[in-house]
Amino acid sequence: MRLDTHVHSCYSGHSTIRGLKGFLRESYSTPERVYRLAKSRGMDLVTITDHDAIEGALTIAHLPDVIIGCEVTGTFVDDGVQVHLGVLGLNERQFAEINRLRHDIRELLPYLRHERLFVSLNHVASRVNRWIRAEHVAALMPWIDGLEVINGSRLRSQNRTAYRLALANGKARMAGSDAHTSRGIGQTWVESRSARTRDEFMDELRARRVTPGGRHGHFFTMAEDIVRSYAGLYLEHATHVASDPLNWRPQARMAVLLAASPMLTLAFAAAAAHFGMEMQFNRALLFELGRRPALNVAGLA
Repeated sequence: MRLDTHVHSCYSGHSTIRGLKGFLRESYSTPERVYRLAKSRGMDLVTITDHDAIEGALTIAHLPDVIIGCEVTGTFVDDGVQVHLGVLGLNERQFAEINRLRHDIRELLPYLRHERLFVSLNHVASRVNRWIRAEHVAALMPWIDGLEVINGSRLRSQNRTAYRLALANGKARMAGSDAHTSRGIGQTWVESRSARTRDEFMDELRARRVTPGGRHGHFFTMAEDIVRSYAGLYLEHATHVASDPLNWRPQARMAVLLAASPMLTLAFAAAAAHFGMEMQFNRALLFELGRRPALNVAGLA
C-alpha cells in the first residue's frame, strides 16, 4: 500500500510569505480533488496534512482509505524556532488539544507520545523550519517516529540530510510530496508491501517497516508551483467577479492582479533565489550536525 504523507489543500490558509499574507492561499486544491488525484496516481491510501488544521481531511474522512493528518507547527518558546511536524492518525479531540499545546513544544511532544500518534519531522533541512539548529534536532529526536527523507518540493541534497539523520537515529524514513498544487500529489510516497488495510498500514508505519519512494523537488518544480499557485489566485478572483459583477471590490482586485501579471515572468528567478538560500541553509545545518557526535550524522554516506 502507498500513501503520500504530506499534502495540502485549500484549508491550509493563506501564505505566510511577507507581502502575500491574506492574499495568496497556501493551496487552491479542494480535498475532493486531492483525493481523486492521489487515487489516480496510484495511492492506496490518502491523507491531507494542512497547516494546523484538519477541516480539509475531515471532509473526506468518511472514506475507508483516508487517514486524518495535520502538519503541526511546534514552537520552541525559548527562541521562537518553529518546526513542522507531520502527525498522522489523529481525531478531532486530539487535534483540539494539539492546537492548544503546539505553541510550546515541551508540552506538545509528551502529549503526542501519550496519545501514540505517529509523528515525523518534515523538511528538517529547510528554512521553513525557521532556522532550526542542531540543538533543536537533538531535542526532537527522542520524541519523533520518523523523518521526511524525500520531500517532493525540496532539493535532493536537503532530503539527503534528513536521510542521514533518520538512518543514524533509527527513525522511520518518510516521504511525501508536500504538494501545494496539483502537480505533486501522489508523486512521492511511503510504501508498505505487507499492509492490506488502513490500520495495518499505520501499524507498519509505527514499526518503521515502510519504504520511501518517488520524486525529489528541483528548480523547475518550484517554478511550476509558483505559476500554478498564481493561476489558482486568478481563477478564485475571476469567480468572485462573475458571481457578483456589480460589486466594485472584486473587480478592483482583479484589475490589480491583471496589471501585475507580467511579474509572473519572475517565477524562475524566485525559484532560483529560493533554492540558493535553501542550499546555504542545508550546508550550515550539516556543519552544525557534524559537531554533535550524538546525532552521528556526519560520517554517513
